[in-house]
Amino acid sequence: MEIRKICDDTSDMSMWELAHNQVFVKDREAWYRDFEREISARDLVREVYRKHVTTEDAEDLADDELFDEIMLEAGAYGTDDMEGVCSILYTALWGMAEVREWLKDYETHGLPTTMRPEVLQQAIDTYGSRAQEEMAIEEMAELTKAIVKRHRAKDKASYDKAMSGITEEMADVIIMLTQLLMFYGNRKDVQKAIDEKVKRLAGRLNGEREKLQSAAMDAAAEVMQSAT
Repeated sequence: MEIRKICDDTSDMSMWELAHNQVFVKDREAWYRDFEREISARDLVREVYRKHVTTEDAEDLADDELFDEIMLEAGAYGTDDMEGVCSILYTALWGMAEVREWLKDYETHGLPTTMRPEVLQQAIDTYGSRAQEEMAIEEMAELTKAIVKRHRAKDKASYDKAMSGITEEMADVIIMLTQLLMFYGNRKDVQKAIDEKVKRLAGRLNGEREKLQSAAMDAAAEVMQSAT
């Protein structure tokens, strides 16, 4: 199965595409869309609630906080009545919206992957983890060489050839890194390390921006002093 990116352009969707884009995040809130309209998940469930549920809570639906409390309490009813069904619908909508946003971020910034991890596991089982570790070392070295070739490219033809090589070697490295994660079994630890390193990097970048802003202000002040 080829991984398909979520369709952000919803102006011309088939039913299959709509199924993967029916809920989304807008203005930090879960929204629903179909071929006719876009509406917040709250307003959609309010609409269903008012049409099919007759309770004293109906007047409180306009307040978002009260609405959320009503939905939370109604979840205890399950499918025994429409209040419970509305709660299930609302929970599913905002949950799907959050998952879609996570997937969008992954598609934009995450490493490419394969939908056939069983093949990589077969490679580990067939060749052994030691052999695959050595292959990972070789592939990372090949990627290093490919990047150096790009730096040394003298013309467009050699540059394009180097970029093609980088693409191939990056694919090989990602495949081998995936196998390392599979037989080391340390995916959570790697993710935690990534999160910590990116957090530290963000802190350093903020510090650099503050230094640049301070330097710019000092330079501006010197210009103003010399002008006076």
